[in-house]
Amino acid sequence: MTAAIFSAAGVFGGLAAPILGKILDIIGPKYMFLLAGIVILFGWWASSMVNHLWQLFIFYSLISAVGHTSIGSFSTIAILAPWFPKSKGVILGIADSGTSAGQAITPPLLQFIINNYGWRAGFRVFGILFFLMAAPLNFLLQKRPPDAVAKLPDPENVSPIPIQAETSQSPVDTTVQSKDIANDAYKFNALKEPAVWMLLLARGTAAVSNQMTNLHIIAFFVLAGYGEMQSAAAIGAAGLFGIGARPAFGILSDKIGREVVFSIGIGMTFAAIVVVLLFTGGANMWALIIFVALTGLSDGVSGLLIGAKAADVYPSNILGSVMGAVQAGRNLGTAVGGVLTGLLFDINGNYELAYWIAAILLLLSIGTIWAVRIVEPKPQK
Repeated sequence: MTAAIFSAAGVFGGLAAPILGKILDIIGPKYMFLLAGIVILFGWWASSMVNHLWQLFIFYSLISAVGHTSIGSFSTIAILAPWFPKSKGVILGIADSGTSAGQAITPPLLQFIINNYGWRAGFRVFGILFFLMAAPLNFLLQKRPPDAVAKLPDPENVSPIPIQAETSQSPVDTTVQSKDIANDAYKFNALKEPAVWMLLLARGTAAVSNQMTNLHIIAFFVLAGYGEMQSAAAIGAAGLFGIGARPAFGILSDKIGREVVFSIGIGMTFAAIVVVLLFTGGANMWALIIFVALTGLSDGVSGLLIGAKAADVYPSNILGSVMGAVQAGRNLGTAVGGVLTGLLFDINGNYELAYWIAAILLLLSIGTIWAVRIVEPKPQK
């Protein structure tokens, strides 16, 4: 039931993300973060008072999920990237390294509160902490990103992009929206942009793959003959690499391109999966070390570089809508990945098929990020 509550929060957050992105474009980060902080505070305090599990689906999976998604990675990218047009990769990498730091600090602190004061106190304390981190300073100091409206094609000069045949049944409009619409936060529809769909697919396939492997990796290692503590220590060590690796990948992407660095990073994750599939039998230590190094260095690269690429393509006044759509792919992919691996394990009795599917999805993610180059709106010269 606990897993269902978290999965429901992820799915609802993903469905709400495009709407929240549009709201961010319209009201700006100053008020967005204030409202998100209030929603999180209410949702977590209400969750601390529940007497039945179904109430957690309302207060945590629905209400709190709106607040979490509103101040998640998609809004951070949409707000931060336009301030640093020439170095957005490294800046987003530095900001994203906070995710790794938070993952190291939050679980032990929360567990300490729960062990000593109970889970209700945990909800209340962290509700206040999240509110204080999200709302006051952002409300006082946050400003809208600088106006960086891109020169999009004039409507009379736009020709259909040959991604698919344009028919009345097509769910995605294969023509770029007009310059006037694309520069209007109220009229812009991110889901009519082929480039947004490619970014969404790149994020979604990477998220499915990541969840298929990471959620079950300790169980995979134990079945391969490694000890539980040895496996857990390896996963923890891999997480430490991400603190320094994310800014490094950001710097590289600023210099040699998002697609190239994305391919390198996701390629490292692909190689790590292949290594554990082919060489972990018999609990080979060298295979575990290679896995730790490759996954640790490449962890988080998909969200970081897809966000930077989106900021390269779209101007700041509609970037929230774009990143909200991309975030939907991430959340839904995360919800699907863990369930799919569990089903495949129940059917086959092992993780091999699931992990090979995860590896193939990574290659698909690389292909879709390169496809963005074909379908992205070209600046007017």
